[in-house]
Amino acid sequence: MLFMRPLIAACCGLLLASPTWAQRPSAPRAGEELVDRVVAVVGDTVLLLSEVQSEIQRLQAAGQPVPQDPAGRDAFARDIVEDRIRDLVLIQAARREGIVVENSEVAAQVEQQIGEVRRRFGSETALTAALAESGLTLEEYRATLTQQARDAALTQRLFQQRLAGAARPAVTEAEIASFFQAQRASLGERPATVSFEQVIVRPETSADARAAARKTAEDVLRQLGTGGDFAVLARRFSADKGSGERGGELGWFRRGQMVRPFENAVYGMRPGETSGLVETEFGFHIIRLERIRAGERQARHILIGPEITEADKARARARADSVATALRGGASVSALAERYGTPADQRGGERVPLDRLPPAYTTAFATASPGAIVGPFEIAPTPETSAWALARLSARQAAGEYTLDDVREQVRGRIQEQKMITEMVAELRRSIHVDVQL
Repeated sequence: MLFMRPLIAACCGLLLASPTWAQRPSAPRAGEELVDRVVAVVGDTVLLLSEVQSEIQRLQAAGQPVPQDPAGRDAFARDIVEDRIRDLVLIQAARREGIVVENSEVAAQVEQQIGEVRRRFGSETALTAALAESGLTLEEYRATLTQQARDAALTQRLFQQRLAGAARPAVTEAEIASFFQAQRASLGERPATVSFEQVIVRPETSADARAAARKTAEDVLRQLGTGGDFAVLARRFSADKGSGERGGELGWFRRGQMVRPFENAVYGMRPGETSGLVETEFGFHIIRLERIRAGERQARHILIGPEITEADKARARARADSVATALRGGASVSALAERYGTPADQRGGERVPLDRLPPAYTTAFATASPGAIVGPFEIAPTPETSAWALARLSARQAAGEYTLDDVREQVRGRIQEQKMITEMVAELRRSIHVDVQL
């Protein structure tokens, strides 16, 4: 949904839209002379008329109506200048506050953008030819996208840093209704959703298997302590094959995305520090914290999990059958989830889009009616682990048109963010020299 995306991302849209602001001025037509001049100064950065003209040309090429009468075109240009001034104010404020984004952090995003453009053109040769018509090489295009992505990330982190914990402004019902009506046409169709609560039953490994896993983890920890390479050891030993193949890399994550013991450990560490053994339901983790940015962490880990035998899996399946019988007899889902150690953040969800659930859930919920007990069904089966889920479906909603009741709280949050960001930008603009010379 368009307006349910975080406003932070929407405010970065201009920065990511195209390689506009680093483009060379377009060549003048025959008999014309391109006269460039400064149209605005923001801090230590100037905005040129040629950049504004390039943006107008890009918008026209993208199919956006651009006024042709002089007064309308001037007003359109002034809006572009104001947008760019806002962007520059935010970028300079972020840098002034010490926020840094490295090229490596946005490299994957840039390559994805280039890949999408390449697919639209049909080949890299066609893309290169199209860029050449605009006076750009592929490397210049990549450098421009990288700059834009870095600037957008700077802005997003500034918003997160400035707005975290800030008091939310009041929003009236009239404002909510007006915002909803303005955005209604862009919402598309509401997806089919389900609400459910669940119990997850995992195999219980033997004491001997857990002891063996701990012994292996302690040995890996000793190797790290004597100079062993974390990435090499992760590839060799980690039971988390996905991150293990990347040398243990987990990327960036926030609170609430990892199981509690792992999260508690990593948020108590400093960059460059390696943890001791951290035990979770998956086994023993060794964690290395790489970097910190605002509320996010970037880390690697090595997971040593106890061996799960076919007998362990069979016993778990038998327990899952017993849980299903108890649920169908009226037992409490939450009580059984607590008894079988289902993490709090895995005990179900409200109005979850069916198309965002793993395939096992989509299949299990396909024909279930509200109130039905579903399962046990196997989830995340891998050579290393397996588990069974049992769910009580509390509600389901068919796909259809969004109503205000569907999105009221999201709209309220979006308007609050919009007000907070508007106030923040106005405050920053007063603290940075801005001279508009239109």
